[in-house]
Amino acid sequence: MRLWKRGPATHAVLAALTILLQFAFELWPDAGALVSKIVVPLVACGMLYAAHATAQGDKPRLVHAIAAFRAPAGAIGAIVVSTALTFAAEWFAADQLAGVNLLRPGAAPPEMDGSTVLAIYAAGILASLPMSLVPLYALFDRAGFAASFVDSARAFVRHLAAFVTYGAIAFALIALGLLTMGIGLVIALPLIACATYAAWRDLEVATPTVAGENP
Repeated sequence: MRLWKRGPATHAVLAALTILLQFAFELWPDAGALVSKIVVPLVACGMLYAAHATAQGDKPRLVHAIAAFRAPAGAIGAIVVSTALTFAAEWFAADQLAGVNLLRPGAAPPEMDGSTVLAIYAAGILASLPMSLVPLYALFDRAGFAASFVDSARAFVRHLAAFVTYGAIAFALIALGLLTMGIGLVIALPLIACATYAAWRDLEVATPTVAGENP
């Protein structure tokens, strides 16, 4: 909360840009869904950069929305792959629960009941927990592609209860955002990003050397 409070308006705009970009790509039949899995996660990392800047005594800026595009190829690859794996869990859940192909949003039934939508998000959150810190290790620790996954998974195993609690809170925030017709997501997403950054920073302080061998 302390990180978010130092620039709530900018954090909200960064979240809104992420959400609007996702919607824009969904208007592009077929190819848009695939391209969004590359572009949107990198734009979403702007919220992590904003949290990082705030923690360093700076302030969040809108330019952080494109900061991840300047990251090394290995870091970009780690972010895209981790997001794709999370999406795969959501795609499977949507297919099994509602017969919806999330790769073709326009082909989906006009409505899904709220419990099904929440179940799909829950599947994605569960799948993402071991990879929650991949973007942070990749972007700020420069751990490399493989080491980012190793470090994140290692943190997940060592702090399982904390990660499960984090996942439950993230799910509650997303559910609240959806119940407000998506408006609440401009607050929920930055709060989740700030919480994720704070968890990574605390782990870095507690364990200064990780698989990437960066002090």
